[in-house]
Amino acid sequence: MDFGAGIGITLLFLLLMIVGLPVFVAMGASALLGFLLVKDLDSALFGFPETIWQSTHVYELIAIPLFVLTGTVMQQSGAGRDLFEVVKAYAGRIPNATGVATILACGVFSAICGSSIATAATVGLVAIPLLRKDGYGEARSGGFVAAGGTLGILIPPSIPMILYGILTDTSIGQLFIAGIVPGLLLMTCFCLLARFSRPAVRAPRQEAGDPGRSRLLRRAAGVLLLPPVIIGTIYAGFFTPTEVGALAVVYVTVLGLVQRRLDLPALWRAATSGAKTSVMLMMLIVFGQCFAHFLTYEQVPQTIAAAILDVPGGPLVAVTLMILVYLGLGMFLESAAMLLISIPIFMPVAVAVGMEPLVFGIFAVIAMEIAQISPPVGINLFTIHGISGVSLGQLSKGVLPFIGLQVVLMYLIYFFPQIVLWLPAQMH
Repeated sequence: MDFGAGIGITLLFLLLMIVGLPVFVAMGASALLGFLLVKDLDSALFGFPETIWQSTHVYELIAIPLFVLTGTVMQQSGAGRDLFEVVKAYAGRIPNATGVATILACGVFSAICGSSIATAATVGLVAIPLLRKDGYGEARSGGFVAAGGTLGILIPPSIPMILYGILTDTSIGQLFIAGIVPGLLLMTCFCLLARFSRPAVRAPRQEAGDPGRSRLLRRAAGVLLLPPVIIGTIYAGFFTPTEVGALAVVYVTVLGLVQRRLDLPALWRAATSGAKTSVMLMMLIVFGQCFAHFLTYEQVPQTIAAAILDVPGGPLVAVTLMILVYLGLGMFLESAAMLLISIPIFMPVAVAVGMEPLVFGIFAVIAMEIAQISPPVGINLFTIHGISGVSLGQLSKGVLPFIGLQVVLMYLIYFFPQIVLWLPAQMH
């Protein structure tokens, strides 16, 4: 085995991305070339497709397209508008109610679809015009939605949690439950940041029992019931996360049909959009597994982990180095690709500094959140830029305070792991 070959192939992967190849193509091509360099021709050509087959032969992967489809069906049914309007109505007269409502609506939508992009796009289409109208400016308007959208992968269900569970053989149900308290904590911090962000815009006065609010609540009740159904059935052990994904698809589809917000063309658009997103994720997973398998074969993760642990300063320095590397990776890697590459490297480090698998799973997912909004290529930034026209520079400025809060939470769950572990422990 040659560590230098592993580093060389990693540099090739980065170069292929820089020249514009899709991430999954860069991963697959680099992994195949790497195996051709370090193995004989027959072993490389037979081993590569075998790794691909093993990567796809995982039952839990079925949950990913199911939760993606749930999000696309909700987008087509207009559920995002209902969520935003009812949350904004009940935000009352607090200053910056529109900003707070944006974060809360992202949080509720996150508890349904498990996708950061779907959350940001669905809420952003409704919220950004109102945020602009209320005088928040380009940076804050786009920043609130882009950052709020990242809650979609921390508040369960979460596609990265499913992927982490598969990679590390950790219970996905336990991961979902473990993400609830950190997710609510981060959403609360985001709301406080929005609340005290200038300008202090007050919502129109709403009296208790206002009929407009009651009407909005009745219209959104079906959607608002889904998050407790998802979490409750997993917590009670009635369904697995995969089964809950199927239940969610049926629920949002029937709800949209009953409310006459869905028809066959809308369902077809939801299905094709969900299929495209799911295929993209599956290609990343398959070729990401091939790339990670090559790096592990060359002992790159073990070597890097040993180097991090050898740095003077103890566990705190090791955790800080992990955070810094994640911040750097987030600047040019999509979150799923980053997860696939980083878990083999950082899992030994996390174990060495005393992190339990559930704690490191949430730690890594928060790092994925940061990747979603890290300039210059955070995918949420491009999503919001596409739907609103807000420049990437303004969006980058708007998300910086939220990135700071996410970094603080990463340290908190390291020093106080019960933030993650308390609720899963209640399931036993």
